[in-house]
Amino acid sequence: MALSGAVQSFVVLVRDSVQVLALLGVLFWHDWKLTLVTFVIIPGLALTLRTISRRVRRIVAESQETLGSMLSRVQESYEAERLIKVSNTYDFEEKRFASVNMNIRRLSLKLIKMQSITTPITQLLTMVAIACVVGVALWQAQKGLLTIGEFITFLSALLLIKAPIQHLSGLNGTFASISVAAKSIFDTLDAEVERDEGKTVLENVKGNLAFEHVGLRYPDQPNDALTDINLTIKAGEHLAIVGPSGSGKTSLVNLLPRFLELTSGRITLDGVDIRELTLENLRQQISFVTQDVVLFDDTIRHNLTYGLKDVTDDAINEAVKHAALTDFIASLPNGLDTKVGEGGDLLSGGQKQRLSIARAFLKNAPILILDEATSALDSKTEKAITESLEVLCKNRTCLTVAHRFSTIETVDTIAVLVQGKLVEHGSHEQLIEANGVYARLSRLQAQPQTIETR
Repeated sequence: MALSGAVQSFVVLVRDSVQVLALLGVLFWHDWKLTLVTFVIIPGLALTLRTISRRVRRIVAESQETLGSMLSRVQESYEAERLIKVSNTYDFEEKRFASVNMNIRRLSLKLIKMQSITTPITQLLTMVAIACVVGVALWQAQKGLLTIGEFITFLSALLLIKAPIQHLSGLNGTFASISVAAKSIFDTLDAEVERDEGKTVLENVKGNLAFEHVGLRYPDQPNDALTDINLTIKAGEHLAIVGPSGSGKTSLVNLLPRFLELTSGRITLDGVDIRELTLENLRQQISFVTQDVVLFDDTIRHNLTYGLKDVTDDAINEAVKHAALTDFIASLPNGLDTKVGEGGDLLSGGQKQRLSIARAFLKNAPILILDEATSALDSKTEKAITESLEVLCKNRTCLTVAHRFSTIETVDTIAVLVQGKLVEHGSHEQLIEANGVYARLSRLQAQPQTIETR
C-alpha cells in the first residue's frame, strides 16, 4: 500500500508539473507582464511549503521512533509472558502500551493537521494572486493596453493552473514522509559492510593460532575491552578462557572468525594474518557452538545440515550419536524430519544446545570454538556431552569459554582474563600451584552452596 501511494504521488507530480509548465507557457505568450504579477504568491507559497515540510518530517521521524517503541513493548510483553503472569502486572503493561499508543495517536493527528493545512493556505494564496491579476488587468484595460478577449483568455488559463498547483502542494506532506522513510532506508544501505579485503585462501589448514599484542575497543567506548593479549595455541591443542563476567572472554573468541575487528595487534592462522584471508575461507575453518543457539523453523535435519553440502545420512547419524541425541530423535514420530518450531520453541534448552553441538560435528572444521556449550544441560547430559566434546576436540584446535572450572581441568592451557587483560596462563595444575586469580576462583566454585534457614 505504501509503495502504491508513493507511485501514485510520483504520477501526480509528473502529470501536474507538465500541466503547470504548459499553462505558464500560455500565460507568458499572452502577456508576460501580467503573468509576472501572479508570481507575487511564490515567496509566500515557498515559505509555507518549506515550513510545513520541515514540521512534517520532524513529526514523521518522531512517529517512526514511537512506533518502534511500541513494537519493542509488544515483543517484550510477549517474551515476558510468564513473568507478567506470576507478577500480576497486567494493568501496568496495559498502561505502558496505552501510553505509547496514545503518543502515536497524538502524532498521527498532528501529522494529518499539518498535511491538511497546506490546501487552504495554497487556495488563499492563489486567490490573492488572481485578485492581483484582476486588479492589474482592469488598470491595463482602462489604459487601453488589454482587450476583453485577451483578459478572458488569460484569466481562463490562470484558473486552469489553480487545480494542478493545489495537487502539487498537497504532495508536500507525502514527499516529506517519504524522505524520512528513505533516509532510514539509505542509512541502513549505506552502513559499513564487513571488510573482506583478504585475497589468500588456505588449503589443508592445521590450526596453529597466535594472538600477538591483540587489542580491542568497541566504538564510542573510552576504554579497551581487550589489552595486549598474547597467546599461542598449537594445532590440536585445547585452550580454555576463563575469568570474571565482563572480562572479555567472548570478545576474544569473536575476534577469530572476525565477528569483531581488532583495533591493534594481529591474529595468525598457520602463520598467516587472518585479515589476509578471505572471510569465506577463514570461516570455513571454524565451528562455533554458543550458549545462545539459533534454530530455524524447519526440520531437525535441515537445521543440522544448514550451510553444509552433500551430507550423508550416516554422517548425520554419527553426529547425532556424539551429541547424545539418538534416543531423543528416535522418540519423535518423524525422526530427523520433525520440525523444531519457531526459534526451536518445541525443544528444551538442552536439546537445542545438543543440536548445535551435532552441527559442529557435521562441519568437521579444524578449529572449534565453544562458548559455554554445556551451560543449559543437566549434570547427566553434561557428562555425556563433555565426553563427546573430548572426542570432537581431538586433532582440532579448540578454544573454550568456560565458567564451570570442573569442565576444563584436562585442557592443555588455561588463559585467565581480568578486565580485558591476560593475567595468567598455564595448565590447571600450574595455575593452582601459582595460587593466583584462577586458584581463588576455583576455590570459590568448589565451596558448597548452602541456603541459610532461620
